[in-house]
Amino acid sequence: MRAALTSLMCASLLLTAGCQVMPDGGAPMDRSRLIADMTAQVHRANEHGYHAEYLLSGGVRGDISQHVRPTQASYAYPGGRLMAAADGLTSCVTAVRPARCQVRPVPKPGPLGLAPYNELVKHGLVSGPVLAELLGTVEVQSQATVEAHDTTVAGQQATCLEVSGLIETNAAGFTVCVTSDGVLASFNGVLDGVEIDQALLRLSPAAPDDVFAVPSGAKVVDHRPSTAPKP
Repeated sequence: MRAALTSLMCASLLLTAGCQVMPDGGAPMDRSRLIADMTAQVHRANEHGYHAEYLLSGGVRGDISQHVRPTQASYAYPGGRLMAAADGLTSCVTAVRPARCQVRPVPKPGPLGLAPYNELVKHGLVSGPVLAELLGTVEVQSQATVEAHDTTVAGQQATCLEVSGLIETNAAGFTVCVTSDGVLASFNGVLDGVEIDQALLRLSPAAPDDVFAVPSGAKVVDHRPSTAPKP
């Protein structure tokens, strides 16, 4: 009887302020904790090397690779690759022969520094820096709804967040899943007008060395300021 009355009261309150969802333990879900936990997971990926292969929208493939010593990251999509290292950021167009690459200084933290990673989004590939920025946006938008669940993607256990109700940002909502080691397992949503459907196919503990090097025979233009002494 008490449970029935509680349900009736909750149904009535939904017409006004809404009822708070309770997990099995009886305590309300803490959206801030959910976001903080996933953000910590995403940053955890920086602590180890890996090679993740993805199926992207349209049935094409992409990959994200990381090496810890030295710190390097590589993001590949059909027709291009972005490589990040401590001494520079290298973007390559691999759809032409020979490939064309440009090297630029490492961008400073902040929105402008995300530009190279936002460029990847145009090709259907979401990376850790973009995901971390999105989670920060969710945190400050208290009207956004956040729901969590667990799943398995490509044999990897993953925690997922379903986000909706974002306003004045590059995404109204999305669903993201991240492994316990912080590797992006899947992402589904619309970012900057691009429909993203990214799903992990395979995950390896080490990346091939060639993913961190410019393609053989590539034409490379270095835009970094020269450190050589002036005459």
